[in-house]
Amino acid sequence: MPTVSVGIPDTTFVSSSQPTQNFSFYPLMYVGNEPSFSDSIGLMEIDLSSIPVTNVDSAVLQLAVIVKTGTESSPIVVNRVTSPFDASTVTYNTLPSFTPTASQINVETSDLYTIVEIDITELVNQWLNGTYPNFGIALTNPDGVTLVQFATNNIVYEPYFPRLVITYSDTPTPPSDNPYGYIYNTGNQTVAVNDSIAFSNNGALLGISHDTNTAPIIIETPGVYAVWYTVTGAEANQFTLYQNNNPVPGSTYGTSTTNNGYTGMVIINAAAGDQITLRNHTSAGPVTLDNAAGGTETGVSASIMILRIGAPVSTDPQLDAVNNAQDITQMRAAITDPALGLNLDGFNSLSTAAQDIVLQSLLTNRPDLGYPSVSSLQEALDMAVNEVVDPENIRVRAGSVGGNGSIAHPFGTITEGINAVVPGGTVHIEAGTYPITTQINLNKAGVTLLGEPGAELILQGDFIAMLITGSGATVQGLTMTSDVPYPKEFIQIGAPNVRLIGNTIFGPTQPPPMDNWVVNRAVVSQVNTVNVLLEENTFYSLRTGMYINPGTTGAINNNVVYNTKGGFLVDGALTTFFGNSWGTPPNEFDIVLLAGTTMGPPYDNLAQLSQDNDNATISDQR
Repeated sequence: MPTVSVGIPDTTFVSSSQPTQNFSFYPLMYVGNEPSFSDSIGLMEIDLSSIPVTNVDSAVLQLAVIVKTGTESSPIVVNRVTSPFDASTVTYNTLPSFTPTASQINVETSDLYTIVEIDITELVNQWLNGTYPNFGIALTNPDGVTLVQFATNNIVYEPYFPRLVITYSDTPTPPSDNPYGYIYNTGNQTVAVNDSIAFSNNGALLGISHDTNTAPIIIETPGVYAVWYTVTGAEANQFTLYQNNNPVPGSTYGTSTTNNGYTGMVIINAAAGDQITLRNHTSAGPVTLDNAAGGTETGVSASIMILRIGAPVSTDPQLDAVNNAQDITQMRAAITDPALGLNLDGFNSLSTAAQDIVLQSLLTNRPDLGYPSVSSLQEALDMAVNEVVDPENIRVRAGSVGGNGSIAHPFGTITEGINAVVPGGTVHIEAGTYPITTQINLNKAGVTLLGEPGAELILQGDFIAMLITGSGATVQGLTMTSDVPYPKEFIQIGAPNVRLIGNTIFGPTQPPPMDNWVVNRAVVSQVNTVNVLLEENTFYSLRTGMYINPGTTGAINNNVVYNTKGGFLVDGALTTFFGNSWGTPPNEFDIVLLAGTTMGPPYDNLAQLSQDNDNATISDQR
């Protein structure tokens, strides 16, 4: 990786107090403000004609600081000059236009008599690749108070000369023995359907052989080759490149016009000894090559140009089944072979229908030369998995706009996810903050809302955050709270067989006493809701953990509830409790049995109920 130092002899500055004076003879370049010169701007012409590339790895401007006024930092900004100037004649009155770049440094008093460096790689690359013409740079100091004086070539002491240090990667040079070939035909031969063109002439050849007036062209050195061909025929026609008597995918070109020429191109992977031919593969009939099209001279009626552009591609033998698969069944068997070692987590999370779409994508997008490595196959698989829309697995990410529910393009709201998922499917809710400004209605049977760690829903209004009306729905792994306490529950269950698993629901802090707290609740079941399951949830800082309405049945197991007036309020319900525990600060009561609740099972033995639930404090109001 060469590093070169480019000198900058054409350096000067201009002064607003001396607007007609040129200062290119000065040993120092003034940048900033001071009483004698007022506003001073440095100018530098930089000659990059010796740089042999159009992109460099780094370009660092090195300047020696000789004078700096003031004790505060002096900001020095690199500006791209946008019009020509001559360093030997420019004055403040003829100052060229310029625009600031992102390159700048702060010069300190500690930098005196040292070399400071400014990275201008982006600007140099813009010059080299032609984005902007190279008219040089202007240095400015926007603080309006301090002045920095940088050394120029006129200072005589060479270590202080300004310079641009450039590092770049070597331009690859094609090897002198890189195979190439140009073979052409000047005759008016007629080529029958499924016959090949016999080329009459050999142009430049190296590492490629061909006998004149024959069709086969022989590759002598294995490698990847770029192949271009031309055909000019009297009839409408179509030709295809053949490799060892097999058509090369993507090499068929043609024209529907008579007496017309066209060009085809393709890249092939060839072994030593492979034969290349150009065949009249699917034309309607024989094709007469036309060597007189367009003029009176004998022209080229067909040609092939071949250039080796890389080493031969050797696909991993492990990928034979993948590269030979002809349908999704074969591709599924190939990629799920444990010996291949692919990471199939994303693929396995998809429904069978979505997996089939991914498998078809692997078939459709498989390179003609095959997947060259397991890593390239993994990359293609991951991309297909991320792009597929699986109605059984919809993705949501807070703030996403214009999504479709795929991993790569998730929806931005939970409601969008519910609308898109099919019954029985899962809405995957990624980590993030989800403001709830309208009620979420989980209204599809069997749907799971699955929160990733860090998925937090914040209620921002006086309404029930989530209403569950879909039978068999599950809410799992979500954190829910509100911006202020609202007299509503966060989740209302209005369907049978609903499961709440591993959620954390808490309210904003409210001052004591609890009797004055806003009646906010984690969960409320509607009357006669059957087979509810609450498991491993955490509820705290609420008036009530769960209010269980009459006729509700189900199981409430292994939850943690604390800092509530009542952890679980049983109002004529028949839910069982087991393994629940109580944190700090404690609840006023852990379990409350309200009037009208049965005296029989499962509430006939309160001592056992307390023991089964971490010695729960029970308020029996029956």
